[in-house]
Amino acid sequence: MSQKLFRENLDKTLAWLGIIASIVLVGVIAFTVGRLVFILVGVLTLLSCLLWLGIREHAGSVLDARETGNNRLFTALLVLFLALYTLSIIALHLRASLYERPPGYFILTALMAGVVALEILLPHHRKAAWILPQIVLLGVSVAWSQILLYPGILGSDPWWHNMFASYILDFHAIPGDYWYTYMPLFHLEVAGTTLLTGLDYRLAAMLSVSLAQLVVFPLAAYLIAKALFGDERIGLLAGLVLITANQQIGMSTASIPNAFAAIFMVLVLVLLFKVKCTSPTRARYLTYFFLAAIILTHTVTAACMAVVLFLTWGACRLYDLVQDTARRAYPVTLGMASVFLAAVLGWWYFVSGHIAVLFDLIRQGFTRDYFVSNPAVVDAYPRLVPVSEQVFNNIGMFLFFTLSLIGILYLVARRERNGFAFAAVGLVLLALGFFPLVTGLSFIEHRWWYFAQILLCIPLAVSLLLVGGLSRARTRVGVVVFAAGISLLVFAMILSPAANNDTHIFSENSAVRTGFTASEMRAIGTVDAVRTGPVWADRYVQVLNYVNFNPGFILPGDDMLIEGTYRSYGADAVLTRECIRDRPIFCYDGMFRLAHDPERTLDGEGYDRVYASGSASLFVLDES
Repeated sequence: MSQKLFRENLDKTLAWLGIIASIVLVGVIAFTVGRLVFILVGVLTLLSCLLWLGIREHAGSVLDARETGNNRLFTALLVLFLALYTLSIIALHLRASLYERPPGYFILTALMAGVVALEILLPHHRKAAWILPQIVLLGVSVAWSQILLYPGILGSDPWWHNMFASYILDFHAIPGDYWYTYMPLFHLEVAGTTLLTGLDYRLAAMLSVSLAQLVVFPLAAYLIAKALFGDERIGLLAGLVLITANQQIGMSTASIPNAFAAIFMVLVLVLLFKVKCTSPTRARYLTYFFLAAIILTHTVTAACMAVVLFLTWGACRLYDLVQDTARRAYPVTLGMASVFLAAVLGWWYFVSGHIAVLFDLIRQGFTRDYFVSNPAVVDAYPRLVPVSEQVFNNIGMFLFFTLSLIGILYLVARRERNGFAFAAVGLVLLALGFFPLVTGLSFIEHRWWYFAQILLCIPLAVSLLLVGGLSRARTRVGVVVFAAGISLLVFAMILSPAANNDTHIFSENSAVRTGFTASEMRAIGTVDAVRTGPVWADRYVQVLNYVNFNPGFILPGDDMLIEGTYRSYGADAVLTRECIRDRPIFCYDGMFRLAHDPERTLDGEGYDRVYASGSASLFVLDES
């Protein structure tokens, strides 16, 4: 009897464990990291677990409640979405600043998300066919409005990948002696798109990798949620919160192999949780095909996929042991997980050589120093950012993860094995992303946040429908409150620095622009033409070395910029950009805000300004 009671109240037990863990987490972070913004994670986790304990008895009836409304209202909302979308395009076109999207654009985008949320609540016989394209359009707007804002490439890593893809196009071969020599699928995809369309790297990546993410991710979330719940509302809402999640926006804006490989990972999840139930043979062959594509695209995604496969099998096995259910076919077999892991390690060891990196990480204990090497003054800078700004930067993502705990507990309470396994996998990926905050270790945590958002969007959709269902109480005011809540969550997500490259109205001390204006690119080209040796500049400018015939063109002047002195470092020529005078800059592996005016300091140290364009200036040391 006690075992049966335990199985029936497993979600309740886990909720209490979550409450205890969150209290411990708050205490540990308070005495180690000491940053209020991370303590917020523990507080939100505590509140989510308490909220689940309060609604668990009514959870099933809330989700089973019938939709109300009519097709005429659905049509009106569709027209409203299109009107808001048109206004957002007009707002972009009429923006006051050439390289910043206006605040009104973000408000209109958040309102569009609220309108789509309302549509999801209404009955319609072809709901998915109308809403999924709107979700894709929303994702295209948020991501591509940034890509098309600048004439060059956004981000840091994309400049290197541009170099690699350009080499393939120029020499009709994959270059050797690089980490991506034996993982070239991303670069072949972009190079192939360039050949077919004649577009440059930026637009080719946008129309291939970025577009694939924006289409595949919401569709996959919809299909998996339908397979787990049989409720298209959950699938559509999951697609909406995923396409507007900050890490997903960042990855679809600066497309890199990690993001391209994640597309294959999502397709594997669809095959395992959806297609395998109806066409097991076809699903198995396609799964192995996409798993091979992941190995040939990116190491971190391959490692994540291995974790997902083993965790899915292990969670299913654990579920059968705890619930004492009849053994049925698992979405993932131990053989499939083992074969994939063997293939990954074999490829890394015998072909690509990445096994050496793994061995180095293990030997060094996954220390943060392996990935990040900052002086103390750079590591200390985040603590100087106002707490209110830190909270705004992270509140959207923190709510995304902590609210999803309610959906995870609901999946446990449903006592359905595949749902339990899916929830367990998402929770472990989330833990891998936040584990470094407490331990001081590093697993490239922001990549794991990206993976966690992909899996946890479905539990989050369940959470929003549960909480929103109770608050709506089937009243019009409640429905509006639910839509407003979705709009506020989306507003916080799309304006966070991880998703927003240009308009830092709430993140003036903690966001860096990763893109060159047309004026800056012309200035750098001019400097390259007249220089006689290397030029020192802020670290982001160093990305131009990847597309310059002389890789020593730009040298990062981090120490000079931090200390506000240049002559003592032997800098012969220094390039300053106007934007670094009053904004944070990339410095070492972090960010920093200058305490001096570089141009005045250079002038005072005997440097002559030999070129100025308004956006950039070149100073050369006067040796006389």
